Amino acid sequence: MMKAEYLLKDTVVQPEQLESTRHQELMRRMVELKRAGKNIDLITLTTLPDLESFGGMYYLSELL
Repeated sequence: MMKAEYLLKDTVVQPEQLESTRHQELMRRMVELKRAGKNIDLITLTTLPDLESFGGMYYLSELL
């Protein structure tokens, strides 16, 4: 969903349905950013104050 952020608006998948707690929280943050009208990309995600709890920039870039 990081590559196709428009899917966040239309998805029926809820963060709680994801297996990993890290991915659940990441999806919650992405939904919050999208609702706030911000782009969901690696640069925006690196500005999260608790970036390391998601695995840091390296992990996020691997997800892409």
